[in-house]
Amino acid sequence: MNEAALWDLINAGRERMNIAQRRLWDVIGIDPQQWTYRSSEGDDQRIWVVALVGRSVISYNEFEYGFDRSHFVKYGEIAELGWGQADLEVAMQDVLNEMERGQRAVPTVSEPRPGTYPGRR
Repeated sequence: MNEAALWDLINAGRERMNIAQRRLWDVIGIDPQQWTYRSSEGDDQRIWVVALVGRSVISYNEFEYGFDRSHFVKYGEIAELGWGQADLEVAMQDVLNEMERGQRAVPTVSEPRPGTYPGRR
């Protein structure tokens, strides 16, 4: 996705935000930046980051066509990619809920990891 198309998504999401979501967005939002994510296969992928929240970011996942939280250790490099499919205003509401409750309100979702896992009982 090119930056102009991403800005269209951001602006449309901002228009749908309620006042609390918009205020949060105005504080944590950044101009889109492409960060690097290294998949479990060792492939480097470029991921759009649109907001900073502590040690996490709001990123746009082109594979899932949505915004989600991703975690980073080093600025510019995503350590764990979120695989959600939320609209931007939903991602903002998730952050607001987390701030209100003091803990993450939605599960962390990441790509499948190869390996053997115990079956369900």
